[in-house]
Amino acid sequence: MARPTKSAPGLGTRLVELRGDATREEFASALDVHANTIGNYERGDRQPDTEFLGLLRERIGVDINWLITGEGNSHVKPDSRRDTSNQVAIPRYAIHASAGGGAVVLSEEVEDYFTVSPDWLGRYLPRGARAGIIEARGDSMEPTIADGDILILNFSIDSSAVNDGGVFVISVDGVLLVKRLQVTVDGHILIRSDNDLYEQEKVTREFADERITVHAKVVWSGGPIRRR
Repeated sequence: MARPTKSAPGLGTRLVELRGDATREEFASALDVHANTIGNYERGDRQPDTEFLGLLRERIGVDINWLITGEGNSHVKPDSRRDTSNQVAIPRYAIHASAGGGAVVLSEEVEDYFTVSPDWLGRYLPRGARAGIIEARGDSMEPTIADGDILILNFSIDSSAVNDGGVFVISVDGVLLVKRLQVTVDGHILIRSDNDLYEQEKVTREFADERITVHAKVVWSGGPIRRR
């Protein structure tokens, strides 16, 4: 019987809930993975890959949408475990965007996929928009985005998205960043951090196209619960 949704602070916490009274070794054995793998996922040191998510669904009947988002029921109906036709697979890229000093873009290789329901994704992206997931590094966007948070991105944006403001993944002089953008009344662009310890940068409109590339807009972020 599927359990109702509870307050779900993070993916790692929900994995601990799924494990219940079983030890990590027992839980890992049921999934044919190493106990250290379970520990890494529960602590938030690593994000589960597609193979692990598939094992949870096939062997235990876990609803992957619930595991990732905390919404819905923890388990799917037995006769729907193999039906993934109503799920949207979002690629997670093997790159990190810096919410700090900056990280040079090395590759856009797809590392794995996260699956979510189209209804949930539709709350954040318009239908047909290209979505992707990357990981944030650094503390310049705290408290909005923390170091290690996963970011769901909307790549299907145009110049009007920047005019509306928000948090974006951008390249500035070849360095990949997660920053808040604001267009001034005279057309200049302010590159801002939510952490007051970091100063904002102003790029004049005549150099904006040369220095700044806007890749995507951040529409959702999340990560493990952190100690206060």
